[in-house]
Amino acid sequence: MPSARRLLPALLGALCLLAGPARAQPAQLQVTGDRTVYDDTTKETKLTGHARLVNGDTVLTADTIRYNSATGLATATGRFVLTSGRRRLVADEGAYNLTTRALNVRHLRVGESPIYISGDTVTGTPDELVFTNATVFFRENAAYTPSLKAKHLTYARGRIVRAEGLALGLLGGHFISLPHFEQALDVDFVSYISASLGYRGNLGVLAELGLHLPVAPGVQLGADAGLYSSRGVMIGPSGTYGSAKSDINGFFRSGYIRDSGNRKTDVLGRAVPRDRSYFTWQHRQRAGDRFTLDAQFNYWSDSEVLRDFRRREFARVQQPDSFLEAAYAGDNWTLSAFARPRPNAWERLPERLPELRLDLLPASLGLGVWQRGYASAAVLQADAFGPDPKLRTNRLDAYYGLERPIAPTPWLTFTPVAGGRVTHYTDARGGKNNYTRTLGEIGFDARLLASGTFGYKNPVWEIDGLRHLVEPKLSYRYAPKAANGRAYIPPIDRRAFSTYLQPLSLGDSRNLDDLAALNTLRLSLANTLQTRAAGYGSRNLASLNFAADYRFGDAPGRRRLSDLYTELAVNPAPWLKLKIFHRLDPRALTQQELNTAIEIVDQEWWSARLATHFLKNNYQEYLLEYRQRLNEAFDVTALWRYDARNNRFNEQSYGVWQRLGQTWAVKYEVSWFNGPRRESSFALNLEVQLLKF
Repeated sequence: MPSARRLLPALLGALCLLAGPARAQPAQLQVTGDRTVYDDTTKETKLTGHARLVNGDTVLTADTIRYNSATGLATATGRFVLTSGRRRLVADEGAYNLTTRALNVRHLRVGESPIYISGDTVTGTPDELVFTNATVFFRENAAYTPSLKAKHLTYARGRIVRAEGLALGLLGGHFISLPHFEQALDVDFVSYISASLGYRGNLGVLAELGLHLPVAPGVQLGADAGLYSSRGVMIGPSGTYGSAKSDINGFFRSGYIRDSGNRKTDVLGRAVPRDRSYFTWQHRQRAGDRFTLDAQFNYWSDSEVLRDFRRREFARVQQPDSFLEAAYAGDNWTLSAFARPRPNAWERLPERLPELRLDLLPASLGLGVWQRGYASAAVLQADAFGPDPKLRTNRLDAYYGLERPIAPTPWLTFTPVAGGRVTHYTDARGGKNNYTRTLGEIGFDARLLASGTFGYKNPVWEIDGLRHLVEPKLSYRYAPKAANGRAYIPPIDRRAFSTYLQPLSLGDSRNLDDLAALNTLRLSLANTLQTRAAGYGSRNLASLNFAADYRFGDAPGRRRLSDLYTELAVNPAPWLKLKIFHRLDPRALTQQELNTAIEIVDQEWWSARLATHFLKNNYQEYLLEYRQRLNEAFDVTALWRYDARNNRFNEQSYGVWQRLGQTWAVKYEVSWFNGPRRESSFALNLEVQLLKF
């Protein structure tokens, strides 16, 4: 228990405070200290040694506190700490008025995750602080952490309200001046800082820097710049806008270089120009629950500009696309406007300038009959490309379909379908100015559903019972006149290369200007294995699906029996995933395509991913990625791409990731490449990324 020697002065001090004018006394005031001296003339109490003043949820501690009961002013020196609610202010010395809550301190430090602020002098109240010569740290107070300097800064209600004389940098120097602004703490101040140093044979020694800074609430602008000793300087503005709370968000990036290096040729075999540039923009917007606006624009001066200078972006988007789509969703319909321009002269692309479309979602007509349909009006254009001439047409297109599900038993559903599609073209070919094509289709979808349950349990795999679902499905479509009018139709929406089964219905076909006669039967078999989920419902453990088409009648270049398609997905636990896609020629029993991927993840220490890609007469590649955590600061990574057809490693990469506190991630990477490619055979890279603050 405290000694009487310490309690007596504190008690006397408290009595003296209570004896002062009642109007000046804050409620629930408590004062303690190793030594207490009261001056009745000045109405001042001096507390020394573990001095402590408590007023409600406000606590002031210091080496020495002088409290004036007449004015309510407390002056403290030596380890000044003021706690008000959840906020804690630390300073060397200062004054605090218990009545007005006015504050005036020197060398104040305050922290409210993820921000830390200090200043030479600070005035205001605990709710609004005005700093002079302020320093702001994000996440952690360290020399390597980006920080702000400001001559005057106002901090209130969890945000920087005003700042003047603002500069960004490290403790070694703040060299980037910023305008007046305000910044909420739940929004990243700098969302993007990246820097790379390295060497690539086709670029030489390289240095790259990217930076975004706030210029308005939710808007951050900056630039990406790169210096390449063998090519020149690429620079361009970039930025982001929107936030997690807004219904509008997007970003843009750009770059321009006067390329003085060996530029080689593009995908068309033409010489790459000296002046090279790119611009990328993505936008997403929502208004209420019904309207959405999505846009994407990609301009590349040549097909190789991103591949040469922005290889990460190129790995994600190797075929640029540009479009603008606005859609409004009604109760049972959607109305959309879609435009797809062709900004890049080197790519082949069917343009929509634009297309207006009304979709009628499946709806009941009564008596068990369901309807669906759509109508569109489009201006289509395909510029001259190679030997193909320029094509342009105005196209009106409409489809209407009916279906009547019949379920004689719970495990069998038979659905007859019928539909019609009418398409009108202007600027037709074959000597016609206009051409109208009318098509009809009939068919059916037959579906069986069987299931079995098993009481198997396995706590290791978190299996609580098993359910096996088996769903055979037989679909048939007949539209023998679908190929009519090919001589008159401008072939703009043509068949695209794909190794997957395409939509069967006439109403779902996207290659509208390149249809073939339809008399096809599709058989598919779906298997799903499930277990009870930990919370509610079911969890899929595995799925195995088969599908194949049989085409009645002969057609040039088309076989009656298609390849057999197999898909397998296994996900028995969050740390294990397996996917397989297989395509087999059933007549010759030869493998046409095989893609596999298996991923194993240890959340604490390591992850590995093995993938294979096989396409007959084209490629056979194996990919292995591995990441190992060594400790809190270091990870090691490795990547191998092996070409089995040519017996070589197309790529080998080895890297080390280092985390500097909570702010920076540094990657050291060395790579070797082989095979016919634009990239050089060797790359050395040092990359620094900012963990958002």
